[in-house]
Amino acid sequence: MSKQQVKLDNWPFKNGEKAQLIWISSPFWQSKKIMIYAYFRANGKTEKLLADWGTLPALAIQHYYMNGDISKSIAPAGTEEVEMTIYPNTVSYFEKEWSIYGTNDKDISRSFIVSSNNKNYILPLIEVVRSILAPNRFLLYRLFETNSFPQYFIEQYEANKIHLDFSSLFHRKYTKDNFLYQLVWLFSNQDLRRVFENVAYTFINTGIVKFDWLFTKPITIKAIVKPTSNGGTILRITNVKNKQIPYSEISFSHPEILQTEKSGEAKKYTLNSKSNNGSQQNELTLDEEVEGATDYFDLIEMDNQVHEYVKLPKVTKIRRNSNKQRNFEDENTKRYFIDDQGRRSTSDVGGNKVAKGLENKSLYDFQVQGELGEFIKVLKVLEIYSEVQSINVIQGSLKEFSDTKRFVYLNDGVIERKYVIAEIVLFANKVVSVIEVEREDMALSTLICKLKMQQDKNYCYKQTLSGLVNKWEMG
Repeated sequence: MSKQQVKLDNWPFKNGEKAQLIWISSPFWQSKKIMIYAYFRANGKTEKLLADWGTLPALAIQHYYMNGDISKSIAPAGTEEVEMTIYPNTVSYFEKEWSIYGTNDKDISRSFIVSSNNKNYILPLIEVVRSILAPNRFLLYRLFETNSFPQYFIEQYEANKIHLDFSSLFHRKYTKDNFLYQLVWLFSNQDLRRVFENVAYTFINTGIVKFDWLFTKPITIKAIVKPTSNGGTILRITNVKNKQIPYSEISFSHPEILQTEKSGEAKKYTLNSKSNNGSQQNELTLDEEVEGATDYFDLIEMDNQVHEYVKLPKVTKIRRNSNKQRNFEDENTKRYFIDDQGRRSTSDVGGNKVAKGLENKSLYDFQVQGELGEFIKVLKVLEIYSEVQSINVIQGSLKEFSDTKRFVYLNDGVIERKYVIAEIVLFANKVVSVIEVEREDMALSTLICKLKMQQDKNYCYKQTLSGLVNKWEMG
């Protein structure tokens, strides 16, 4: 695998200039996304850079970065690698106010004091998050969602085996072995899972990422440490060792993992990049204004850290549906060119974008043209009826549910296909949902549904639209 540069879009320093990451802020909500500030300092000047929360695994405190490339970092002089085992009874929590050097900004420093080999080490809480609890983007974003795992998979347990039945909301790239091992390790250690799931409740109520060291088992790590006379500060955990998964097999199923049957038919369409003719780009630019992550960036994050397991369980894919494999193109194959400029966001696939799409608006605040505009006109007539109390509208793009499916674009291959969900509130506390998808020349039917559990409505909407995208072109 070639090493790919991943650059911050808003890098303020000169080429070749080494900038030290001196602070990572507490996470916060901005424009429906979880964001952080990363403070870099070079040549006596501190710069404050806005970044998506999903960038965290690539950031190492007090390390140096050059040219905005966060795919690699340089450890500061005088550091050393230390291996230690953290026992629950040797950990205490510590926090204090912190003035960020070179700025007028203040924050709260949250850390654990860890005793090992008669020395005391400062372990930043944010390092525990990014290296132990959530070392990939999927887990990082689930930290802020309460009871969200059932939306992504169902757990089934047997003797010495766990099966995960993933929904279409779970991006297929997270079914790679490394991600599955981390996920199952988290679930099979109830103390870890309890800490993980409590983070969301604390953040929602206080706006703070904070937790106690409730881990009941020792955790062995290797870390880059800035030493002092009686210990030091842990700057980056490079290795989490001796992790135990109490199952001999992990099996899983996913809607996109199918039985493949060869077909003599030509491909119906191909997607090509205008900028690089489909070849792997050597450089990606991170832009917090851009929606959509990239499969490859998660692999870079995982390369920065090693997770070792006492014994690796067998991983088994369960393929349930079938799909035709078309291996060649002919004159009838449609070729679509997507303008990929190599700009990405590290916000989670689905998470931020779906949340943005599922924002309620009043019917009269809603403006849309074309066929969906006609649908809105019908709703405005419907709202006049005495049985209707109100109508709220949700609008989004089907591209929220896939970056690769042709169906998420209209026939020109460029304009994203939109959807509208109308929530019609009737008197007597009855609610009916109407889902309409931009059809162009396709004869899709409007779906009208009544949901028994209104608190699960967003999940049902996502499942319906995701299923439409993923199944439309099968066969």
